[in-house]
Amino acid sequence: DTLATLEHILDLPPGYIRELLQASRGRLHEPIGLKADISPVEHSMLEEHRHKLPGLVIEVVPIRDYPYGPLAAHALGRVGFLNSGATQAALDGQLATYESILQAGDLAPGEYRLGDIVGLIGLENQYDAILRGVDGAREVEVNVSGTPTRIVREVPPQPGLNLRLTIDAPLQITLETALAANMERIRTLRGDAYAASAAGVVLDVKTGGVLAMASVPDFDPNWSASGRIEEQFLPLEEFNRATRGLYIPGSTYKMMTAITALEEGVATAEDHAYCGGGYQIGNHFVNCWVGRPGHGRIAMVEAIGYSCNTYFLEIGSRLRALARDADPDSGMVDLLSQYAPDFGLDGLTGIDLPIESAGRSPRIGARRWLPGEDLQCAIGQSRQAYSPLQLANYVATIAADGRRLRPYLVDQVFDGDQVIWQAQPESLGSAGVSAATLDLVKQGMLATTQPGGTAYSAFWDVPVRVAGKTGTAETGRKPNDGLFVGFAPFDDPEIAWAIVVEHGEGGALAGAPVGRELVRTYFDLVEPGEIERGEPGAAR
Repeated sequence: DTLATLEHILDLPPGYIRELLQASRGRLHEPIGLKADISPVEHSMLEEHRHKLPGLVIEVVPIRDYPYGPLAAHALGRVGFLNSGATQAALDGQLATYESILQAGDLAPGEYRLGDIVGLIGLENQYDAILRGVDGAREVEVNVSGTPTRIVREVPPQPGLNLRLTIDAPLQITLETALAANMERIRTLRGDAYAASAAGVVLDVKTGGVLAMASVPDFDPNWSASGRIEEQFLPLEEFNRATRGLYIPGSTYKMMTAITALEEGVATAEDHAYCGGGYQIGNHFVNCWVGRPGHGRIAMVEAIGYSCNTYFLEIGSRLRALARDADPDSGMVDLLSQYAPDFGLDGLTGIDLPIESAGRSPRIGARRWLPGEDLQCAIGQSRQAYSPLQLANYVATIAADGRRLRPYLVDQVFDGDQVIWQAQPESLGSAGVSAATLDLVKQGMLATTQPGGTAYSAFWDVPVRVAGKTGTAETGRKPNDGLFVGFAPFDDPEIAWAIVVEHGEGGALAGAPVGRELVRTYFDLVEPGEIERGEPGAAR
């Protein structure tokens, strides 16, 4: 009768509690959890029938509270029930990783047990061993039948340690708000097939700290804060496009082609190419985005600022010829791949999150590529694919004169008010290219936001000099993806970013207005949360 009454009140299937009792028959002195996060109605009914329910315990337990809901949810992550042996093993491995921090906080590593509420994704998972604290204990005396008769001893639980993140709250709000507003604007202008999802990352150029990270669509981590997943939760929304999504970079890759060409000596600042609206590769004519009559005679700085495909296909052709002179089975991408990893465009960034995608820089390898297949890499339109985090790291490396830093999210660990661990910027090496090369490329990025540049319409009235690069990625699925990368201020860079809007049509339309708002917020040119939009551009 007791079990039937409990199952009725808690809406549990008949026989469910008996199965729990059977599974716990070796430790009946321990409490057996029946249901988490009961409703006020269930609570009232249990209290009303308590005299019929001997042995029932109703406990108030702490749960995670995310006061800002979905804000930065993909970076923060979420908690839930530990129900996987693989997850348990991974969390057990954390205890050794953070042993010195746990000792500094006078925390004895606890054991993980199936059914515990733990961090499952994001920082919640990455730092669970630090955040969770140590469970308390209650020693009880039981009679011969296993029924508790008195409490002998209690050990209070120890709270976990606290993390201070690198995230700048106003900048995070601006990134998410501006992304959502601009995506809605694109759909209004172009239709519902546009701007389906997006991601963005903002990095501190001087430290590598992540100042903002967003992925659209988002989710509310409160939906699983008690361990139980609520009906609104959609697992696909957990996918962090900022660190795990891989995107064709389009014209945002042209700085990499420029760096390679300058370092390999096939281009100089004074070299010109003639753009008549496109470039002939064998029997195929690759259009420049402006169409005919094209850009005319154009040099590297203007080619970056105006995003001239013809110019970059020409210097790509020179790189291909150089590579094949040394090895007939190689191509332009083999030269590119010698430089790209030093800018973070190959392999993992090493960010302190449990999962990220490595991205890839193409290599010809054993199969000989056709000339067009090879040259398309010069304009970021072949087999490259990178995460927004990688693209932001790449631009931050250019801004930092070739010094690449590991991105990170946790800046400090606190025990109460005391800082017991402090992150330090971690250099992953220098790109090893000349200052003259980087200066010329940065001048081209500055030209992007100046009159005639593809992002001028978004930055014409911003009183901070901004370097940027728009990109339109032709993925084979229409509409195209829109990208925008950049850094500011130009003379002494502090922030760098990458914005990707899937099916956003073009970088000037999809990403540059978001970059504008990031600059205005970071440099106190606007009240946090206020969104103004530059005029959309038709350029790439």
